[in-house]
Amino acid sequence: MRALSVRAGMVGKAPCQPDFLRINAASPLAFQLQRWLAEGVEAARAARCELPSGTASFLFTAPKEKNVLLGVFAPSTDGVGRAFPLAIFTELPASTAAHRLALLPLVFHPFLSEGAALLDAAASMALPMLTARVDALPFPPSGAFSDAERLWRGTLARRRGAELLEPLRRPEDPPGGAYYAFHTFRTACAGEHHRQQGTAQVVLECPVAPGLGPSAWLELATRLLHWTSAPPAFVWSGAPEPRLLLCLGSMTPDLFLHLSRTSQGGRRVWPLRTPREAAIGQAAQSLTEPQRQRIDSPTTNLEELLHALSC
Repeated sequence: MRALSVRAGMVGKAPCQPDFLRINAASPLAFQLQRWLAEGVEAARAARCELPSGTASFLFTAPKEKNVLLGVFAPSTDGVGRAFPLAIFTELPASTAAHRLALLPLVFHPFLSEGAALLDAAASMALPMLTARVDALPFPPSGAFSDAERLWRGTLARRRGAELLEPLRRPEDPPGGAYYAFHTFRTACAGEHHRQQGTAQVVLECPVAPGLGPSAWLELATRLLHWTSAPPAFVWSGAPEPRLLLCLGSMTPDLFLHLSRTSQGGRRVWPLRTPREAAIGQAAQSLTEPQRQRIDSPTTNLEELLHALSC
């Protein structure tokens, strides 16, 4: 699979420029990404909260667009010190991303990790060097998706479902939190199935097991949504704790508020953890007996768990 026109692009602000920076970013979707960043910054300022402080990977979509942007963004400033994110991305066919959503973090791991390192170093670079480094970012070779598919299927068969469940459990919460998490995830996907080409009204906040990454949640979303023309957008970050913000549709600027204030849910954000015993009890009753058995069994592998939850 190839990028559409260039391997990588960059938008946002960097100290080497007095205002907005654009490298290989002339596509309409790249301009929409820049607008989303700008509107997110304005939303954060209006709410009097800091901008997101860490690096985050993202999949950016826009309604009715046939392509998506996969990349990473981080805090930055322009040449006069105004805070604004800087993002690196590559453009992909939306249908490819929809069908292979769980594979994207695996196939593009070198691109995303080296992109994050470049963002970290960008403050000290002049524009020519920054442009050269963007152009040199690694892109997946031919056959990368096929190789990743084989590895991922092996992971699903080998790894235990308990690994996905572990970050759902907090010491202060009642037992049975996994029932609530999976009931919430399934309910959201069923209710938002019609938003494949629309703006997200629900964002699922999914705790991520460090050893698994976000792919298991993305796999479950693929099986439940059955979206083929466009994938759900997402932001995946590792701090202050690993989590996936899975947007059931295209991202809205107010997502920046939740990235900045992790302890506060937004009107669109559905956390997968709850301290409410009644909600956990209702969720348990909504799942089938085979689903609860797969959740409870310590020998259930990831494939068995995801299959049960997607039935």
